[in-house]
Amino acid sequence: MKKSDKPKSLVTFITEDLEEKILEGKLKPGQRLIEAELCKAYGISQTPLREALRILESHGYVVHEPRKGVTVTQITLNDIEEIYHIRANLESMAHYWAVKKYDPEVLAQLKKLQKQMLLEVSKKNVKAYFELNLKFHEVLINACQNKRLINMIQTFVKQTKRYRIDILKSPERLKRSVKAHEKIIQSFEDRDAKKAEKLRKESILGNIEIFTGKFNKENK
Repeated sequence: MKKSDKPKSLVTFITEDLEEKILEGKLKPGQRLIEAELCKAYGISQTPLREALRILESHGYVVHEPRKGVTVTQITLNDIEEIYHIRANLESMAHYWAVKKYDPEVLAQLKKLQKQMLLEVSKKNVKAYFELNLKFHEVLINACQNKRLINMIQTFVKQTKRYRIDILKSPERLKRSVKAHEKIIQSFEDRDAKKAEKLRKESILGNIEIFTGKFNKENK
């Protein structure tokens, strides 16, 4: 049996299910997660639930506070700006080294994913496009072949995943995303590492302004 065919552990299942509920807005920022209710809903003991909550906390989805318990983390502009500036520098570095270590198989994967994304755009399937977009950049990040850098990026990607799908709901932003991928692929083909680095940094930092406008509108 392949590793990917193995059933998920109970902790992994609970972690992913709660994560999905947070991403979809079923669990709101600031909402308290009551252990007794969750244990009853999942039919589990406190041990796997608490482990799942620890994982979610490490990814920035929930926070544990004395006398208050576990709550879904609030979204603040300061958090967004800090995380996105860090992500911009780390991911652009990974893109730089991915191009430097040019692998034609990686380029083929990127082109294949780009075709799949264009298909989802034509179907207006934002969620499917979002997942393919994550995969596109995951391929590039892994291609840098720097395990420490990859692990750091994965942490910040997890923390921003809950915000990013909202960006792509804008038709204009979706078009910009498609164009950005085309430019990245071209920089990879040209083996222009500096260009790839610059493109990725600009793309990530550009999201801050979008979030600022969205956040201010929702919190008037």
